[in-house]
Amino acid sequence: MEDFISHWAKFQSQFPNIMRFGLSVAGAIAILVFGWFTARWLRGGIRNSRFGGSHIDATIRPVFASAVFYVILAMTIYAFLVELGVAPASLLAVFGAAGLAIGLALKDTLGNIASGVMLIAMRPLQVGEFIETPSFSGTVQEIGLFATTVKNLEGLFIYIPNGYVWNNRLQNFNRHTERKLIVDIGVAYDTDLKAVQELLLATMAANPLVQSLPTPPECHVMNFGDSAITISNRCWMPAADWLKNASDMRMALKAALDKKGIEIPFPQRVITTKSA
Repeated sequence: MEDFISHWAKFQSQFPNIMRFGLSVAGAIAILVFGWFTARWLRGGIRNSRFGGSHIDATIRPVFASAVFYVILAMTIYAFLVELGVAPASLLAVFGAAGLAIGLALKDTLGNIASGVMLIAMRPLQVGEFIETPSFSGTVQEIGLFATTVKNLEGLFIYIPNGYVWNNRLQNFNRHTERKLIVDIGVAYDTDLKAVQELLLATMAANPLVQSLPTPPECHVMNFGDSAITISNRCWMPAADWLKNASDMRMALKAALDKKGIEIPFPQRVITTKSA
């Protein structure tokens, strides 16, 4: 009985401390839950244009949303630990050491973040533009904090690390309203080159999409191959609907040659045999 009374007395004396610890734990959990849901809510709102609307560029929006999410998450974890009684000075030291260790371990990932920042700042590509790298091509869907998402011609989504996009050759097909079409055609050696040149120039000029600026249509003899003389046809056309317009022009050039009976020769070899 005396042991029970002594334990009960100790419990009563420690009860305020237990209550304070319980309230700290409950408050810390509440901070963690509230911060987590707030970060997710803000990230989703920025991504879906609920916050900022048209004032935030579609190219910047995913990176900005991710940055807001991770900043709020870091602040939430800091507040959670402080509420549990961890000294702020100790937390700063721990976070500094952890940041250094994480930076060394995840240098490639941090490199992707830095490349993403450079892509946003320099703007070599934007959402909706068609790009080509040495290994990938497609329409940019999103420039994220770690990777760029493109949709290729087959409708497949490709996730490319930002470091790869920044460190490799990047060709952007949407920065200009017009593009130069170059079509090389081979004709036989007995063809009247002057007549072919006039025919091909007239065919290009007859197309209403062909532009006279920056330069009018051109037709040049480029080289003498093994089986044909190569003629290069060049003209400026609108960049919109490029594949269709370029295909139509190639078919028009082929039809013009066929109408005049001008042959596009197959590769040929002349073999001479000598009797012993």
